[in-house]
Amino acid sequence: MRRVSRQTVLREWLRMERTDAETDRDPVEGLSERAVLDELLDHKPGAAAFVWRDAPVEWYELTLDRETFSRLRVIDGVDGLRWRALAPDDTVLGAARRVAREDPAALTARTGVDVERIRRFRADPPGGPLVLATRRGCVPVTVADGNHRAVALALDLLAGEPVTFPRAYLGRGANPVVGPLRQRVCGFVRGVLGRVFGRSGSDLPE
Repeated sequence: MRRVSRQTVLREWLRMERTDAETDRDPVEGLSERAVLDELLDHKPGAAAFVWRDAPVEWYELTLDRETFSRLRVIDGVDGLRWRALAPDDTVLGAARRVAREDPAALTARTGVDVERIRRFRADPPGGPLVLATRRGCVPVTVADGNHRAVALALDLLAGEPVTFPRAYLGRGANPVVGPLRQRVCGFVRGVLGRVFGRSGSDLPE
């Protein structure tokens, strides 16, 4: 895992959101960082909001493994709606378990999540990294962008099929209530950052 710039993350994220025609007509490379963020907020207002809401955000690039992937949570949102409705325990694996055992059309109607899109991604996985979000203070790591792809991969994992875990960008933002959270244990963030800095998780700054 390595540190990367916000500009690197935002530009690649926007490329994934645009169609080829849009990219050819208005190259991402020609946009300022502010313009890239503005367009991302237009495409994905809920997913990209943490970039400015939790600023300053530290960005890391990593390749997920089974342990870290298994602990990912679906995107933040209102309880009982969309991804939070699909995953009762808020996890990507929890969402995949429901997709695996329930009728796709009925599940889509109940949750608002496009379950058929998850199934299509399982058959034909798109490229590109997941975008993950967390905050200082040992809070959970959520999938800010790429929830359909993550659940599709989790279906293969649950079925015992060979899995190639994807590349991801992890954004670690500020937390206005970090004080009370310092007492929590956060194996994912401390474990991953510990590998980056070559120290044990307990030695890392919060």
